[in-house]
Amino acid sequence: MSPIGQPRSRRAKLDLNLIVALEALLRERSVSRAATEVGLSQPAMSAALARLRRYFGDPLLARVGNGYQLTPLAQRLVERTTVAISAVDRVLETVPKLDMEKTTREFTMIVSGYVLATMGRAISDHLLAQAPRATINFVDLRPELVDRMSDRLRTADLAIVPRGFVTDLPSVDLYTDHWVCLVAEENSDIDDTITLEQLGRSPWAVFQTDPQSPNTPLHQVKAQGVEPRVQVIGDNYLALPYLLTGTLRVALAPNLLAQNFVRAGGMRIVSTPLTLAPLRQALWWHPMYNSDPEFLWLRTTVVEAARSTVDAYASGEKSGVTE
Repeated sequence: MSPIGQPRSRRAKLDLNLIVALEALLRERSVSRAATEVGLSQPAMSAALARLRRYFGDPLLARVGNGYQLTPLAQRLVERTTVAISAVDRVLETVPKLDMEKTTREFTMIVSGYVLATMGRAISDHLLAQAPRATINFVDLRPELVDRMSDRLRTADLAIVPRGFVTDLPSVDLYTDHWVCLVAEENSDIDDTITLEQLGRSPWAVFQTDPQSPNTPLHQVKAQGVEPRVQVIGDNYLALPYLLTGTLRVALAPNLLAQNFVRAGGMRIVSTPLTLAPLRQALWWHPMYNSDPEFLWLRTTVVEAARSTVDAYASGEKSGVTE
């Protein structure tokens, strides 16, 4: 039999409705709770589990005390089953004619706190203006997601990640931001410009997701002969106001976000002699969704929202951000 025929033969031996039962069993780790979740009786779910055990040749759920634990095989199946259910949902949600006013689809976007703070409102407004019944789920961009972005984008629609961290996926440039130096408004040690000497002796608040990457601003600062005296470390730039105001610390932040902080009060931007590579934000997706009409609409709308937001910053604040 050909390699193409083999998977089809295996599918023919299994009622694909059991995938729904499998996903619920792996998630709930309980026959009774899984039965309630999918609307089956407990005997019917027990029968489904028995069939799945015969098919995989594995108990899947192993009783430990009064509960169940996933077997090693079941643990490997968790993510694959979630992806399979998500793919089925997308197939069933497909409509012959695009009518975004009626869609109730949930769109999932992976973004950093910085992007959410600067672009989240505009993206939401643009999407909901055309699809008022849709839901937008913003998922926090964490280091572990970046490392396996291809897998994560099988169940999420889009990700906004700077160039240099993701490869081998379709993408489009959104905008280019640059790094600026922030200090507390009342910091009397630093005037409108901070020198290399001051950068070296001042305490720092730093935010980075990958300390080894040459794309992080801290790495670039060290390459220019400044060894920052790191005092506090965070993983979300939105914490910056709480770690900077009222102190003598300095920090680097993307300009769009820094403009927001300055307008809110308590911080100011100072010039530096540093030369830092710009932050090139890009939109990423999985190629399996290239032909999905709602996805294509989503991608186009997000690009429009991001670029119009950047234009607004540039015209209103002289932010120095360019597309």
